[in-house]
Amino acid sequence: MPPLQASLDAVPVALLAFRLRGSQLCLVSANAAARQMQGLWAALAPGVSAAKVFVQLAGTLLVEQLESVARTGEALTCRHVLREQGRLVLAWKIQAHCTGLGSILVTLQDISELEQLRYTLSDAEAVLQDTRLELQEQTEVFGTMESMARTGYWRRIRDEGESVLLWSPGLCDIAGFERQEWIGTERALSGVLPEDRELVASAPAGEPGSDIEYRWRRPDGEIRWMRSRTRRSAQEGGVLVEMGVVQDVTEEHRSAARLRDQLDFIQSIASSIPGFIYQCRVHPDGSHSLPYVSDAVNELMGVSHKLVRQDTQALERNVLPADLPMLRRSLVRAVRTLRPWHCEYRVAAPDGTVRWHMTSAALQAETDGTVLMHGYTIDITDRKHAAQEIERLAFYDVLTQLPNRRLLLDRLQRSVLSSQRNHEHGALLFIDLDNFKDLNDTLGHDMGDQLLSQVATRLVGSVRQCDTVARFGGDEFVVLIDGLDEGLAQARVQADAVAIKLLLSLNKPFELAGQQHYSTPSIGLTLFGQERLSVDELLKRADLAMYESKAAGRNTHRFFDPGMQEALHARSSLEIDLRQGLANGELFAHYQAVVDPQGKVHGVEALARWNHPERGAISPVEFIPLAEQTGLILPLGEKILRAACEQLVRWAASEQTAHLSMAVNVSARQFRQLDFAAQVLQILRETGANPRRLRLELTESLLLGDIEGTVARMEELKREGVGFALDDFGTGYSSLAYLKRLPLDQLKIDRGFVRDVLTNPNDAAIVRTVLALADSLDLTVVAEGVETVEQLGFLCLHGCVQFQGYLFGRPGPVGGVEALLDGGA
Repeated sequence: MPPLQASLDAVPVALLAFRLRGSQLCLVSANAAARQMQGLWAALAPGVSAAKVFVQLAGTLLVEQLESVARTGEALTCRHVLREQGRLVLAWKIQAHCTGLGSILVTLQDISELEQLRYTLSDAEAVLQDTRLELQEQTEVFGTMESMARTGYWRRIRDEGESVLLWSPGLCDIAGFERQEWIGTERALSGVLPEDRELVASAPAGEPGSDIEYRWRRPDGEIRWMRSRTRRSAQEGGVLVEMGVVQDVTEEHRSAARLRDQLDFIQSIASSIPGFIYQCRVHPDGSHSLPYVSDAVNELMGVSHKLVRQDTQALERNVLPADLPMLRRSLVRAVRTLRPWHCEYRVAAPDGTVRWHMTSAALQAETDGTVLMHGYTIDITDRKHAAQEIERLAFYDVLTQLPNRRLLLDRLQRSVLSSQRNHEHGALLFIDLDNFKDLNDTLGHDMGDQLLSQVATRLVGSVRQCDTVARFGGDEFVVLIDGLDEGLAQARVQADAVAIKLLLSLNKPFELAGQQHYSTPSIGLTLFGQERLSVDELLKRADLAMYESKAAGRNTHRFFDPGMQEALHARSSLEIDLRQGLANGELFAHYQAVVDPQGKVHGVEALARWNHPERGAISPVEFIPLAEQTGLILPLGEKILRAACEQLVRWAASEQTAHLSMAVNVSARQFRQLDFAAQVLQILRETGANPRRLRLELTESLLLGDIEGTVARMEELKREGVGFALDDFGTGYSSLAYLKRLPLDQLKIDRGFVRDVLTNPNDAAIVRTVLALADSLDLTVVAEGVETVEQLGFLCLHGCVQFQGYLFGRPGPVGGVEALLDGGA
């Protein structure tokens, strides 16, 4: 071995000499330390490339860096650490120096132990940092918890006569101090109010229940309540340590004060409300206890609250036996389902009366299996009575105490369904009192009410208790009969017998203000059974049958038949046609002359006529009553009045016709409009007709009712020159007391008296009386319906000077009157 090599082998540091051969760096020699270094053994033969020598560092730039040193001569120092799966494989410190052109010496030092120490130290520092962060987080959390809980702690450490007091940041915060770790004993007690210091000083440390509460004045002057607990001193490493926890309980004290105020308020309410409040606990075995019941239980139930709390059964003793099972069942159901409890029941009050009580409660299940109820009980007797009164007002007639229309409709619907289900018949009787309006208008509404009450009593007494008698409205009553025979014929006989019984009962005299009065009924009947009919249809049928009984002369009864339905349909069709006819101008005026015994025309009467586009001329007897019933008489009357006034204007332009007067019929419905007089005067102004040529014909029905209003309207028109005639005199009320008050100009004798004046002595006497009466009242008279010369002769003989009838001409267009004028000239 050459001496130089021996010297290099003695060096303990791995040395490797390399030289550039062409473009590749190759190993020249290596000392013993290099050859023995782990990781270099397989590549230490001289001449091998540097890449093979450092094969374990393949993928690094080490070989390129060494070649750069050989070319540039610039030294290199680097470290290479290789780890596999967390295990250290090698750790080298490499230095390279240029030793000549293209030659370098590489020093390689194994730093594995140093690297492992560095790695271990790094891990320890990471753990320490994590621990430091965790401790910081815990400190922050603890500080936050202290702040949220308004709590703090202190520690007192005693060692060889020395004492140190430490306060947590939380304790400094609630005390109002700046945060500081060391606190002097005097400062630690500086905020305790003087009156509480003895309590704090004498508090036993660490004993059960040794919590104390005292007041603390913060530096800003605010007084807070503190709760303190101290642990007994403990020996820790030869040092005495005493600890304590302090909590700010000011809000707790304030809440307690508010709660006391609320309890006082609730107690004051409980003592003043009309009922009592209670808390009831239902135990798993079904027994009850009352933790609380207000004093008002004594007033409501007649038992003291102390007795009730000792014996809950005392509350049930006053409940009526009939209601007690229901009360208990509803309570058991509420406890089982935990739904709100609500129950109404009757109790025997201390004064002996029966009262209605209502109890309600909210329920909640407790962890021990009991159910806690919070509720109240009140007296609802007045409410029950009010509800009964409301029901009575809603379903019963106030005057007669009979079921009203609403209740009748409900019962009728049920009865119809029951008849269909049970295969039996029922009957509906519609009853209307004859001429009730006349009695009401003449004797007054008080007498009318008395009559209705007595009628109701008789109707109820004439039917079975299971039947329904209802007041349908006004003077209309309805009787509902159930359970008639299954056979139609037999059911009709049974219903007929009921109707006859009702007729006989109502035909007996009624006692009104000490006087006997007779009132008769008109009754319409309809049966129902298997035929599916609506309630409205049944009422309509009974109503039609009732009108049929009125048409038959009143004080009788009639069963419904399909012909009545057809008549109703015809009437409805006629009403529709009449409305359309008024809108389309199908109705117009015809005129009938009023003459003297020589046939000279003095005036005319305007009469409404209707020429239907399909049915032709329709008789006034047919459409005038319909117009009265439907209210269409108002537009029709205005139309005829306007046409009559326009005709007066045309006649006023001719000397031959200027003297003619015009009579226009006015119905009671028209005349009773509040603005009727204003309407007439408006038409006169608009047409320009002379009011003195206009005469309004009124019927005797106007004398019934508002006589003062009638006279006022007549006088208003009379002042403007309008005349008045009383039409069909003798057929109605004809009260002389009323007659003398009316500003009349003329009476018209009804055609019924004129027709039989030669054959009927009574009619003749009436005609003579009317003529004499008119003469004494200075009224002119027109005899209507004069058709024969003989009738004319009789009337002339007894002083009648104006006539109207077919003898002189039928009603017709204005041309017929004008032709009569020409003939009589």
